Amino acid sequence: MGPLMLDVAGYELDAEDREIIQHPTVGGIIFFARNYHDREQLRALTKDIRNTAKRPLLIAVDQEGGRVQRFREEFTLLPPAKAFAESNEGKSLAYDGGWLMAAELLAMDIDLSLAPVLDLGFDCKAIGDRAFSDDPQQVIQYASEFIKGMKLAGMAATGKHFPGHGGVIADSHLETPIDSRDMIKKHDMTVFQSLIDTNLLDAMMPAHVVFDHYDSSPASGSEYWLKQVLREEMGFKGVVFSDDLNMKGADVLGSYSERAIAAQRAGCDMVMLCNNRKGAIEALDGLPQAQVPSLESLCKKPTGEYRDLINTSKWQETEKRITRLREQWMEKQA
Repeated sequence: MGPLMLDVAGYELDAEDREIIQHPTVGGIIFFARNYHDREQLRALTKDIRNTAKRPLLIAVDQEGGRVQRFREEFTLLPPAKAFAESNEGKSLAYDGGWLMAAELLAMDIDLSLAPVLDLGFDCKAIGDRAFSDDPQQVIQYASEFIKGMKLAGMAATGKHFPGHGGVIADSHLETPIDSRDMIKKHDMTVFQSLIDTNLLDAMMPAHVVFDHYDSSPASGSEYWLKQVLREEMGFKGVVFSDDLNMKGADVLGSYSERAIAAQRAGCDMVMLCNNRKGAIEALDGLPQAQVPSLESLCKKPTGEYRDLINTSKWQETEKRITRLREQWMEKQA
């Protein structure tokens, strides 16, 4: 599989989409809300992408829950991560939420939801209630259950945003945040280390944040963070995704082609560039046509049709529990 993940234009593939998907450097497609109208349309789109590629291809989406849920109508509306940690039944609900999210996507032949968020705290504009907690041990507990639920359904887990995005206020979608703390290894990173040690993480996504006490480059483009710390010191052996290189947080890495190359050289197995077709083509032309065999371990076979899933007692019971939690959460926010 090739090292570039990008997006497609809309509900159906256009001619340019098809040409790009067939390029050997492309190894993945990520969906956004604009790609979803209903389940029938989405299933047709995933099928068309796979038929067009004629090779293994990762299809992903951000379906965390709360404000980051791309598919909403005809899918279970999921609460944000913070809701699990604030519930009296949080651990079992986190397990159920991970299973439900993953099972619904796999039934649509979508390989990955890039989840869970492992960042600490709620103050960062990019994170907020996407975080489980501001306490490392609580994040470890709830994220572990969420991941176990995902794995029960058959989906790989992607921890983000290494080594921790929660210590800054700024949103890396809009600027390059700088975190000058000197204790991130003993605080934020304990979550990532714990989940690596327990073999729960299949993939990792670094932050577009500069941790200037340690290195001058954003973690997403830093050999120090990805090769020395993550691989050598922490022993992570899974896949490393870059976050979207179209985000303003990656501007310091240069042109779109330079960003993709910098992220790849830093240690990202797959680089992502979305919502900028011109930039994606520039990255496509600049990246070497290398293949990344480890990516294929994240591809999952579809688990049957969605209509079959929702007729099972497990889905029906789990959907009720998660829907009730979300409703309780929404009432608290009102």
